[in-house]
Amino acid sequence: MSKLIAVGGIALAVLLVIAPAPGFAQQALEGKVVGTKLTHCDFKPGGCAGSLKLQTATGEVEIDVPLGTPIRQGSEYVYLPALRGKAVSVLLAADKSGKTARSIDVKATKP
Repeated sequence: MSKLIAVGGIALAVLLVIAPAPGFAQQALEGKVVGTKLTHCDFKPGGCAGSLKLQTATGEVEIDVPLGTPIRQGSEYVYLPALRGKAVSVLLAADKSGKTARSIDVKATKP
């Protein structure tokens, strides 16, 4: 019986090491939006889709913004075209087609 428990414990440990944790492929990028491309907009929170170009410390990154992506500045929602020239933090997930935004937060500007 103790052999069975030991084997089960080892199998569980192996699964935990091999299986990625939820959200494992997500990362955050910060930078300034230097361009946006709008492909669809319902003019409601999360109703815009398209892409944005983000200028980061390491260069420009093209990010896909699917329909339903929350874009916020504080507690207010912002539309994708209004991001141009703003400093943002983008939570994204790398997928086979490139980088996809999961959420976008506009950073507060210093007076």
